[in-house]
This record gives sequence, C-alpha cells and structure tokens, in this order.
Amino acid sequence: MISLYNKPSQLREWLTCYKGRVDESEPFIPEYVDVVKALIARFLYEHGARIQARSSVDVITVVPSSSRTGPHPLETILRDLPLQVPVVTLLRRGSGTLSFNKPSTDGFVSVDGPTRRVLLVDDVCTTGARINSAAYALDAAGHHLAGHFVVARRVNVGYKNTPAFWAGQKAKQFSWEQSPLVNSQHPGTQIEA
Repeated sequence: MISLYNKPSQLREWLTCYKGRVDESEPFIPEYVDVVKALIARFLYEHGARIQARSSVDVITVVPSSSRTGPHPLETILRDLPLQVPVVTLLRRGSGTLSFNKPSTDGFVSVDGPTRRVLLVDDVCTTGARINSAAYALDAAGHHLAGHFVVARRVNVGYKNTPAFWAGQKAKQFSWEQSPLVNSQHPGTQIEA
C-alpha cells in the first residue's frame, strides 16, 4: 500500500471523490482523477521492479465495485498509465453478499480466459473483505495471485487499540522509499533500478 488514512483526511477525500459515490452522497471531482493517477504512477515507478522481482506478474486486475457498472474508475486510471504489464478485467460481481468485514466465496466470479499470474489492485482497504473475496475468486479459477496492491488502508481510530497504532504511524515521516508495505515488511529486498 502507499499509505494509511483516517476519516476525515485529504487522502480519503481524493480516494472517494476521484470516482464519486454511486448514490451521489459524495460528488465526483474530476481533478482528483489526476491526483490518484499521480499517486499510483509514483508508487509503481518507485516499487514496480521490486514487485515484479518477488513474483512475476502477467496481468493487473482491479477489484470491481459492488454496485458500480462498467469498468471501475481505478481500472481506467491504470489503463491510462504507460505500464509494461497489461490491465485486464478478470473479475465481475458475483451473487454473494459483500459487506464490511465479511468476505464472500461467491462475492466475485472470475471471467473465462487463460490462467495468469495476477497483481490484484484496489483503491481502499478497510477490513480486507472485498480484496480477499476477489482473491478467492481468482484462485478458484486457477489464477496465481502474485500479489495485491492497495492505494490506501483506512484506519478506524475508534477501534480497540487503534489510537496507539495510529499515533505511532502518524509520527513516522512518509517517504516513497519507505512505503508501509514494500520496504517495512520486506527489508533487504532493495532492487537497483
């Protein structure tokens, strides 16, 4: 992931309004598309080789929205970037119920096609229910999940011991080189560009 955020915050605003809410409770702000695109482009520029070195990737696919029709706005952003790995739609919404903190084995279904090594991408992770449901569908269809990438993880600062965790995270200076996942979880995997 690139970063953590809580509500309210500017990062949360960007990641909500670059696509807007289907129910229009939060507006679509076109300028935010470029902000989210820049965040993803910078992250992949800094860490793309490291991601590929851990497990080669054939395709990138996006976790579909549960209620939005058509391609997810994140898929459109990824297709606009000059990536060496193609962005392919491998998932569609299944019949299962997807809700907060409740993964579903039939929440997503993999579309027909050859099996591939997949980098699964989502814009926001709160409890991990959607990305885990998507990973299950890919695995059930025979794909190999090479990894997953989330732009941001939402932290609920009112939950149990989370205030202490959040205070510790806020005290750390953000840097592209020390992204929360790529380097802190895997020190010693530096790859020269």
